[in-house]
Amino acid sequence: MIAVWIALGFSILYLLLQIYYLSYWIKTPTALSIPAIAVQEGVTVVIIAHNEEKSITTCLEGILSQQFPAELMEVIVIDDHSTDGTVSLIKNIEDARLHLFLLKEYPDFIHPPAFKKSGITLGVEKASFDTIVVTDADCIHQPNWLKVILYGFIQSNAVFQTGPVILMPGATMMQKMQEVEQLILMLITGAGMTSKLHDLANGANMVFRKLSFQQVNGFVGNEQYASGDDLFLIEKMRNVFPDKISFIKSMDAVVYTKAKKTWASLMQQRLRWAGKNKGLKDKTIHRIWLFVGAFHVVLVLTLLGSIANILSPWSFISLFVIKWFADFLLVSTAATFFQRTAILKYFVALQFLYSYYILRLGLMIIVGKKGDWTRSLQPPTP
Repeated sequence: MIAVWIALGFSILYLLLQIYYLSYWIKTPTALSIPAIAVQEGVTVVIIAHNEEKSITTCLEGILSQQFPAELMEVIVIDDHSTDGTVSLIKNIEDARLHLFLLKEYPDFIHPPAFKKSGITLGVEKASFDTIVVTDADCIHQPNWLKVILYGFIQSNAVFQTGPVILMPGATMMQKMQEVEQLILMLITGAGMTSKLHDLANGANMVFRKLSFQQVNGFVGNEQYASGDDLFLIEKMRNVFPDKISFIKSMDAVVYTKAKKTWASLMQQRLRWAGKNKGLKDKTIHRIWLFVGAFHVVLVLTLLGSIANILSPWSFISLFVIKWFADFLLVSTAATFFQRTAILKYFVALQFLYSYYILRLGLMIIVGKKGDWTRSLQPPTP
């Protein structure tokens, strides 16, 4: 009987957490339409590229073709020690707004293993405008993306803003699982920011002021982590400018990228994320991830206990039913807003796959697996 009450307690806490996120997502204002405003301030788009020859041309063409005044935009690409044809492809694009810098030529900016942070810092230093937009070299951008995120940034009077990043539809169930996970992540990003429970951000879609970046000393103090440019920066911005952090909730502000194709690459990415979370001063989101992981462990244990007749099947049933109900609330809400309702037909199958994924990732973290990039352990090329 005690096991049933414990399981019920976990279930209620899980349900309340999801309802909390859902309620604050609803309270997050939606930018339904962006008026045709006269843009009066310039913007520098900063992209860090490392071996992105398959995507860099599409990415840059999408940004350079934005519905935005050409004289008020520049694009800075920092090449992060690419060994493929990335640099050559960038040089083939003839546009006065495009500027290429090789990180290896600026050794004073390089702080291994934080190569991306080093690149962003260099990009900010080279920027002509005070408004900085950071995105990734493997992303696809809508024609009005830049205008929309800048409008939201100005209207909210923010010094740091993050926007939604959605995965393009994948062919495999593992990729569909990542799509659903990303949809939920965007929902809790907006909800967490509105409620001020915690701050999340995505380095593929963020805007900040150059002066504000300098005021918080950029990534100083976080350079021992290979990733985390987004989370460390938003945490610093929140500490110095507590009421000037925002999330733009708009389909027109979405940036699209691809899901990981293999379990190995997915786990490496997630382990890197787990590693950077340890460096955050605010442990709220870390505790929430731990609770979700513990919930899945309890779910599996109650299932095994029920099969072995050690525990009452109601322990597992309470966890199982409430989890699926709570998850469907979040998934369906996020999928509806981001126009991905087709993914809902995979909901049942993905629930089982996601439990496997969480347990596998948790086990890898417990045994000390690391997610650092191999190259991050090597000295920079002189």
